Amino acid sequence: MKDYLGGGPAVVPPFTLVWHNAEIACGALAGYVLDHRTGDTYFDVTVELLREYGVTVELR
Repeated sequence: MKDYLGGGPAVVPPFTLVWHNAEIACGALAGYVLDHRTGDTYFDVTVELLREYGVTVELR
């Protein structure tokens, strides 16, 4: 199954994602470490992936 960022229906940048209450999502996902070498969590990787695809991400 393909997701939207990996070839599914499509994320068409440029656009801005305003992520309200981002600290809540960050805290909730803090236990999900995807890269133990860097300490990057699922939240970190998601934000970075969006930015790599050209999405402006505003964490509020």
